[in-house]
Amino acid sequence: MNKFVIVGLGNKGEKYNNTRHNIGFQILDELIIELKKQGYLFKEEISKKLKSKIISNNNLIFIYPLTYMNNSGEAVRAVLDWYKIKNLNNLCIIHDDISLDLGRIKWVKSRGAGGQHGIESIIQHLQSKDFIRLRFGIGPDPGGENRSTYVLNKFLSTEIELLNKTLNLALKSLKEYLKQEKSLETIMNEFN
Repeated sequence: MNKFVIVGLGNKGEKYNNTRHNIGFQILDELIIELKKQGYLFKEEISKKLKSKIISNNNLIFIYPLTYMNNSGEAVRAVLDWYKIKNLNNLCIIHDDISLDLGRIKWVKSRGAGGQHGIESIIQHLQSKDFIRLRFGIGPDPGGENRSTYVLNKFLSTEIELLNKTLNLALKSLKEYLKQEKSLETIMNEFN
């Protein structure tokens, strides 16, 4: 049976909760809650060795890297090695993307990092970009020096309705992906 590894990118620590940069953690939280409602059972552990919080069952492994965003590749590499997963086709990374406006998601495969430092780290540690990504728009990009502050801010109250709609879209697309009834290309056409 294929194991699916779904990684949500974010930063550890309460001060980062509900920030734009932590949308990968938030989506993973919501997905796990929905799967538990459907009867899925998971075990949860925090592994210092693997630098991750891991929630898993027989064929689903959800990873929250505990390395901070810019070093996410260390955790992803450690987890893949521990579980002896060599096939990157079953690796999906969920992350914020400032180049997409809030309200948009985009599924991609085998693409460059586009300036997202967590993805840069993963590509570097895996020596490959041949994995799947769900990019979640958090823009518009304020540009320049404002960018680092912007991604670490919480969503504005005026954005919450659109944020929730986009979260629901992301969750719907992830559930389709996990069913494995549709090709990635079909999912891209439906949700991008």
